Amino acid sequence: MLVMGLDTALKRCSVAILRGDQVLADESVGLERGHAEYLAPMAAAALAKAGVAVRDLDRVGVVIGPGGFTGVRVALSFARGLGVGTGVAVVGVTSLAALAAPVGAPLVAPVIDARRGQVYAGLYGEDGEVLMPPFVTDPEEALKRLKEKAVGAPLALAGSGAALIEPMPPGWAVSGAEDIDAKAVARLAAAAPAPEGPPAPLYLRAPDAKPGRPGLFKGASGA
Repeated sequence: MLVMGLDTALKRCSVAILRGDQVLADESVGLERGHAEYLAPMAAAALAKAGVAVRDLDRVGVVIGPGGFTGVRVALSFARGLGVGTGVAVVGVTSLAALAAPVGAPLVAPVIDARRGQVYAGLYGEDGEVLMPPFVTDPEEALKRLKEKAVGAPLALAGSGAALIEPMPPGWAVSGAEDIDAKAVARLAAAAPAPEGPPAPLYLRAPDAKPGRPGLFKGASGA
């Protein structure tokens, strides 16, 4: 299966193309913002490096969140456009599942710093089984939930929010993985059931941005 993986949910813009276990292309750059300007050229470069066309793809895997609201929309809109334009199947992958997949521990808790004193977190088994679906809460409550579910078993933490989970119980360790690997996104998409429709974004809380105050002349025209 020929699969493209896309990620713009956090602080990287990444594209990977895999045929089975073979990595044909892997492009990634660290970004705080501006994912929309980078993604299409990176995807084109990855396709050229892999020596394939968009129409050759069997699936596109895309990170649907949780993560930055703007970043999530960038890759998701791009992937949906590919799906509409070529008919390729588009598979949504959560950012937490993508973080957990490469770690390879029996229990993996991906934790993303969600800012505002909160984290996105979840718990996954070694085979990718979802033991706790993605949730958002403060680090203290996240630690409590993870401890209750792990029941004293060793656990590997991954992601930008891993250091916020403290004090770590005995047997817990930080894996060091903070960024999403687009190759993991592609692998998860390849292994997923055939999608029934286009993926939707996964938002666990309202956006940080708030509506602006009404302008001075708002309503003056009677509209």
